[in-house]
Amino acid sequence: MLLVACAVVGLGAGAAATSAPSDVSDLRIPDGTDVAAVSPAPLGAGEVELWVELADPPLAVAVGPNAKQKGSKLNPGQQRAYLQQLGRAQDSLMGQIRNLGGRELGRVAKAHNAIAVTVDSSKVSSVAGLPGVKTVRPVIDYELDLSDVRLYASAAATEAAGFDGSGVTVAVLDTGVDYTHKNLGGSGLVVDYLAAYGATTADPKNKSREGLFPTAKVIEGHDFVGEAWPSGPLAPDDDPIDCGPGTIPAPCAGGHGSHTSDIVGGKSTDGTHKGIAPGASLVGVKVCSSVSNACSGVALLQGMDFALDPNGDGDISDAVDVINMSLGSSYGQAQDDLSQASQNAVNLGVNVVASAGNAADRPYIVGSPSTAPGVLSVAATFHPNAKLYLINTAATSPKGGIWQSWSATPVLTTGTLVYDTANASTRRGCTDAGGGNPYAPGSHAGQILLIDRGLCAVSMKVSNAAAAGAIAAIVANNVSQPTCDLPPTFSFGGGTPSIPGYTITLADGNSLKASALGSAATIDPSTAAPLVGNMAAFSSRGPGHSLNAIKPDIGGVGTDIMSAQVGTGTGETPFAGTSASAPVLAGSAALLVDASPARVPAEIKSVLMNTAEANIGLNTFVCPGVGAPISRIGGGEVRVKKALDSTTAAWDADDMTGSLSFGYQALTGSKAFQKTVAVRNYSGSARTYSITPSFRYPDDAASGAVTVETPNSITVPANGTNTFNVKLKVDVTKLPIWDLNGGSRGGDGFRLQGVEFDGYITIEDGSYVHVAWQILPHRSAEVTPASTNVTLSGGTANLTLNNAGGAVAGRVDVFSLLGTSGRIPPPLLPQAGDNFAVIDLKSVGVRQVGSSIQFAINTFGVRAHPNYPAEFDILIDSNRDGTDDFAIFNLENGGFAASGQNVVAAGALPAGPFFIRFFSDADLNSGNVILTALLSDIGLTPGTQFDFSVFGCDNYFTGFCTDAITGKTYTAGTPRYVGSGVPAAGVPAGGSSTLSISSVPGGDVASPSQTGLLLMYRDARTQREADAIAVANS
Repeated sequence: MLLVACAVVGLGAGAAATSAPSDVSDLRIPDGTDVAAVSPAPLGAGEVELWVELADPPLAVAVGPNAKQKGSKLNPGQQRAYLQQLGRAQDSLMGQIRNLGGRELGRVAKAHNAIAVTVDSSKVSSVAGLPGVKTVRPVIDYELDLSDVRLYASAAATEAAGFDGSGVTVAVLDTGVDYTHKNLGGSGLVVDYLAAYGATTADPKNKSREGLFPTAKVIEGHDFVGEAWPSGPLAPDDDPIDCGPGTIPAPCAGGHGSHTSDIVGGKSTDGTHKGIAPGASLVGVKVCSSVSNACSGVALLQGMDFALDPNGDGDISDAVDVINMSLGSSYGQAQDDLSQASQNAVNLGVNVVASAGNAADRPYIVGSPSTAPGVLSVAATFHPNAKLYLINTAATSPKGGIWQSWSATPVLTTGTLVYDTANASTRRGCTDAGGGNPYAPGSHAGQILLIDRGLCAVSMKVSNAAAAGAIAAIVANNVSQPTCDLPPTFSFGGGTPSIPGYTITLADGNSLKASALGSAATIDPSTAAPLVGNMAAFSSRGPGHSLNAIKPDIGGVGTDIMSAQVGTGTGETPFAGTSASAPVLAGSAALLVDASPARVPAEIKSVLMNTAEANIGLNTFVCPGVGAPISRIGGGEVRVKKALDSTTAAWDADDMTGSLSFGYQALTGSKAFQKTVAVRNYSGSARTYSITPSFRYPDDAASGAVTVETPNSITVPANGTNTFNVKLKVDVTKLPIWDLNGGSRGGDGFRLQGVEFDGYITIEDGSYVHVAWQILPHRSAEVTPASTNVTLSGGTANLTLNNAGGAVAGRVDVFSLLGTSGRIPPPLLPQAGDNFAVIDLKSVGVRQVGSSIQFAINTFGVRAHPNYPAEFDILIDSNRDGTDDFAIFNLENGGFAASGQNVVAAGALPAGPFFIRFFSDADLNSGNVILTALLSDIGLTPGTQFDFSVFGCDNYFTGFCTDAITGKTYTAGTPRYVGSGVPAAGVPAGGSSTLSISSVPGGDVASPSQTGLLLMYRDARTQREADAIAVANS
């Protein structure tokens, strides 16, 4: 890992200077100026928590691929010996780390070979240099993200066919499990729960098994966090009992794991309650907090190890069959260590299932570890009984509301629609700091109260409305959504919501506020529109950030699943999110393992995807017939009985997954791409299948921009496999013009639908399976300068810019070139699982635009989305006294995974305020970014000579700055060289333009660090996004 000494500022330019735009109004944030709630802090001060990975492979890798199904390369004795060998190496290394002042937090050797330690930040480099160390990276924590569902997903039909998960073991990595609950095979008596957990989080009962665990249903488990973390240290014990906030006093905040365990494989002893795979045995692995929604990065890797060897004897032949993780981190990165450990488990032969995330329809926001290639990433769809309740007024068209299932059951309701604008608290409906209701008792008696989302849980808003006498509450979203998206669904967050509560979109809320307040509104359940077969609006969108691959892989019901409420004995509450849909798929995988134990995870995953229901929409009320894109639903919504019955499966022969990812392609000319599909025939006779490609959207097919070619048929031998090729041809001249960006449109997932192409390849011989495909092509320019070295004659020169190979006009932004940096050698770059990112600076430029200044940064690597993993910190010494006075940096608007929009903060060091006035000017899948700030916000005028440095920092994993261009001097209004003459529309496709370069009198003194011009190209081919032009006087 490369470290550059600097300060982390965030989370984590003269018109004369060059063909500059006349203004930067298109980058201004329209709703005014925000203040960034961040301040600069010294990097790496004090103790840090680290994973120190050793060079030897973990046991899961050493035993060979799919060892669980096909047999291990190592016998049990050899496995134990190998673990002892790894242990000795870890002991030796830990001794050296202790000599550096380090302390051990934990160690793993089965899914991953590493030691978790705390050590002073000044010793990180020393630890990294110890013999046998592969990588050193920070510990990363994560966040937590039935009977009708059993019927809908066809789990009940699968059980009726004789497969209920018996003999299959599923590990649930979560907050623990209430093994006393009736739904999980327990007695259903609260007294037994209290005997197992105790009266408080500090009770010693929850730290030992007390003879109550294991049980016939929950056969094993372990607690790797204890009851205090993260408020206290990790305190592992052997009792994975979940903490029940309805029974145990604060700070208890558990229950998540009991819900997910029940959905996977719950079964009451009397058989009246069943999860998806009721015959499965459960292993409860507590890796998430009892007092918050955090999951420990140390505990998660230890939990993965435990799942591969539950009895702890060093022989991983007893590895579980399925692992469920209803957790993750948005914008999932390939360097994530939990993703790598998950992939190792898959390669061993364990089916790993993870939530895609609840960050909504935003490009590339799908979370890790679900983004690992072999992990089954699960999106969320609506419950089969869910409905869209129509809110009718005389002044507006019907508005669709989503009933929140923790609130009172909908009934015919008519009342005056009111929006209480007395103050911010009444608009939001949130309890104040003293616990007071913002509404006076009875103040909204008999009314339907419209409330804004924000600041507190939606259930608390509904509860406060009920206390004020309202007969229904409607909560309007506070963020915009695509036209076809449904309103969001929320989990219970407290209060007593004794009236029906509904959510609506921001647009519908604004419409009601504008036209319907004070008039009668009616909500009639008899007119509600069914939501079955639709995406849940909160479900995260792909593609995967690092690999540009199709993720999520599949969908499952993720709203309103009634499942075990921890600590209540028999109680159930609705559970929602991809946290709920993931265990639906984990249970489905368990059913298939029961039926076909010899099949490896790639086969189980693929057949689930192949047989999923593809006819899933976005919003059948507003957008009937509009299907969910592949980058939201993958193969479709699970139908496990169809997967069970299928004697055919198909997958990408190289990637071993049931979809074909052609990825992001910046194209200057028409091009063909090819992938190979493997078709497996599990039947006892040879079969000939017809092959039919299709598009998800008719307009994509009609455009002719992409054509899909396959053979008409394929013959596959009995119990055998054959392959065929899929060729995707892209006609670049018919591609739409790219209209995405990572700033103002960075959260607009719906815009992907305008430029991506997707669909299914159907393979049929009476019954059929399908394979999803997707490509994201970008019609691109290829601007190339005649030379990157220019010598002025008489103070001027002309430079020809060619776009002969471009498919679109190449827009050029011209900046003063202030610095360059060489490429970081490949051996220093992170690999999968290394938990750090390297931001490798290439060039930096500056220009003034009116009263603003812009800094242009070009890097060697590209980022699928500019939000992560790169933060660029520009430190300004405005008076050139050697001390930095101001800072400019980029960050995600609103915080991590909050909006998808990348914005710019600027202000005074050390503590701001840092003003957010502009969106970042950056594209998706790009190595370019332009950061804009008002000159006045950073203490400058056009005539101020200032010094500055630029740092490239990892804002996802470590906060470390990994590259820098430092010590530059510039005057915004007096650059050394300027360039002009390139049309605003860009260098025409197939043509050229002339850039006129001239020197500026006094510029050599005012801007001595400028060595030329930096040309930044929009819509450019990958790795051709910028050129540094060296300029010299004759």
